[in-house]
Amino acid sequence: MNKMLLVPVMLAAVAATPVYAQDIKAGDKLQTLSNLHPDMAKRLIYTANYQQDGLIPVCSDVTVKDISGKKMSFEYQGAEYRVDYEKHTKNAGVSFQDAVKTMFGPSCDKAKMNSLGAADKDGIKSGQPKLGMTKTGILFAMGRPPQHATPSLDSSYWLYWKNRFAKTGIQFDDKGKVTEIK
Repeated sequence: MNKMLLVPVMLAAVAATPVYAQDIKAGDKLQTLSNLHPDMAKRLIYTANYQQDGLIPVCSDVTVKDISGKKMSFEYQGAEYRVDYEKHTKNAGVSFQDAVKTMFGPSCDKAKMNSLGAADKDGIKSGQPKLGMTKTGILFAMGRPPQHATPSLDSSYWLYWKNRFAKTGIQFDDKGKVTEIK
């Protein structure tokens, strides 16, 4: 096999791997890797990354209180929140650990965020998609779209769910910038 072909394949595999290689465990002090959008009444986040009205900002410090194969509780600013594994993520073949590793890690990438343009920074601050944002900016602002709805981040259309009935679609141009929000 040609050695030149191995490098892109290996890089693609690395890019698909969660940032945090170790399993998350109770007692870990982590940071949010994107804005999180919990249901504030229940203090609940689902692994499908429903875009609820709450906002825990990107780069927030959290402490993992407890974690199992289907649930994780964490503390943020003195309040306890929970992440629940739901069937859509499980059916998409994503383990609970891999799902939470898209939300939490040892540190967020502030340098990458700071290098983004004004549209991205505005969207990240509000936690909402804005025209002209990049895919990177959308990931910081909203987190990864649900795996079952958007299996590949290379797609030009990403689908987020607010709940089981309301969805937000984000259309990107060939340069990866938001052109439409549906």
